[in-house]
Amino acid sequence: MKKNKRGTSTLFLAIILSALILVQTTYIAFAADLDRRLTYTRALKEQTQIYLASYDRQLFKTYGIYAFDSNRINTLVFNEILAANGYDSGDVMYASGMYGIDTETLRRAVACYYSYRASGVLFQRFSSQIMYLLGQLDEGGVIGELREFVSSPASGILGRIIDGGAEISEAVDIAASTLGFDDSNPAYQRFMSIVSSLNAITNDSPDISNGFDPSDMGFIFNLIEFNSDMYDAGTFFEENINLHGCLADYAANNFDSRLEDDTALDGTPFNCFHPDNESDAEYILTGLEGFPGKALTGYMIFGSLFLKNLICDLTDPSLQEIIVPAAQLLSGIISVLSAGTVILPAEVYELIIVILIAEIEAVMELIQVLNGEDVPFITWGGEDILMLNYRSFLTVFMNLVPDQLILDRMLTIFNRDFPGYMTGIETNTDYRGETISYEAVYELYE
Repeated sequence: MKKNKRGTSTLFLAIILSALILVQTTYIAFAADLDRRLTYTRALKEQTQIYLASYDRQLFKTYGIYAFDSNRINTLVFNEILAANGYDSGDVMYASGMYGIDTETLRRAVACYYSYRASGVLFQRFSSQIMYLLGQLDEGGVIGELREFVSSPASGILGRIIDGGAEISEAVDIAASTLGFDDSNPAYQRFMSIVSSLNAITNDSPDISNGFDPSDMGFIFNLIEFNSDMYDAGTFFEENINLHGCLADYAANNFDSRLEDDTALDGTPFNCFHPDNESDAEYILTGLEGFPGKALTGYMIFGSLFLKNLICDLTDPSLQEIIVPAAQLLSGIISVLSAGTVILPAEVYELIIVILIAEIEAVMELIQVLNGEDVPFITWGGEDILMLNYRSFLTVFMNLVPDQLILDRMLTIFNRDFPGYMTGIETNTDYRGETISYEAVYELYE
């Protein structure tokens, strides 16, 4: 048989071309498949970015936190994006979100967004003033004298004097007569004014504590010890005051409180987030919800105001002319009511008169603070150099709370007011039995 070179070449070319065609069609199929996969991925990415772009503007404006409501997710948008790219797969799009905000995420959100006020400076100045006042009380023997009065029967008798009654009136008359006082005597009038004011406070005390009793010196002694322990614990945070102060200021000034018609720092009424007035700032501070949180906060404010007024009154020379004879009258009344069995140094009774005056002044200032007004806390040369209001006190006290507790409590509030909100999302779809997905979160939370 005669071989034909042309036939051999044709057969060789056919074999080579069939392989090339197979490879080429494979590449074409691969490219078409890759194009579809990229289109699906691009569609998922665009859909995810649409979700992230629909974040709650008011939430960010007020709290500086990016999040979007899961109820806003539209499952039809994915198919619309596919159709815009020339495809109509009919595949179902599933979305699963990263629900909630963990405390580390919240920390970064606060640090990124919040830069209001000099909270750390305020805390350092306030706490150093409180520690100075407590030191003055200790050095002056005030705490020892108060402890002596509290441990004696005189403490219980003082409560009876403030409550009043026929027996008390008779004892007052006897003591005044013995001292040569009459109704026109300034010391007599001042003492009776103090008793009247304390009686009114006891019967209609500020809404801060069920145990608020200015006639009980044990209450005052516990108040001083409470302040001492509280600020001793707070000295730990002064080492990291800048970062901690930023978080504390955010919590104190940008959440609802007991103040009526109050707004966030950006002017947003808190009823935009919840229908009723909430004591959220007090909850963040104390960990107690509702009235207990408000009561403890009021108690803390009262304690600070009382210490300030007590030191001011102890060092006020103009008060001494009235305090000494008023203390003599108190001593005489207690002597009459105890049948002469209670004997304490004159200095103790003078201290008790000063304490009663400081209590009255502190209650009056507390009422102003609870109404949203400013009160002077540090005065120098007759000038008020530090004025504080309710939010200012919250800022100071919030510095005494560990970061983690503040973050956990803020998170509780956010989860209550914004249920179902997301900080990130993963979208996915099925393509030829394989799941294609795309995941993204706000850069703030990465």
